Amino acid sequence: MRPSHRDFPPLGLGLASTVLGAVGLLLFVLPILSIPISACGFLSGAVGVAWAFARRSVDWRLSLAGSVLCGLALAIDIAIAYAPGGYFGRPAEPSTISPALPRPYIPPPAAFSAESARRVARGIA
Repeated sequence: MRPSHRDFPPLGLGLASTVLGAVGLLLFVLPILSIPISACGFLSGAVGVAWAFARRSVDWRLSLAGSVLCGLALAIDIAIAYAPGGYFGRPAEPSTISPALPRPYIPPPAAFSAESARRVARGIA
């Protein structure tokens, strides 16, 4: 005799919650994506746990694990999103004026004329 569909545990919500929690943890560097994903996973896990307790089922563990994983992901995502970025202060504006360095004066080379070109060609430097 095959068990009816009613006897199977609601694995869909628990599995969805676990997967969404893992994806939320992986995307912690992108809080704009990970916060909604983790929130949806937490919601599906909470619904899965409530449904399992309402039906007096013993298979609520996956939903609870997904809810805990999504809660952890949500806490990390919110901490990353609202972490203060000003501990180091604003960087100083770079100076566009170069500092005056003490260098010896080197005069520019003499202008090249036709007479000097003839001397170079003859080898008289």
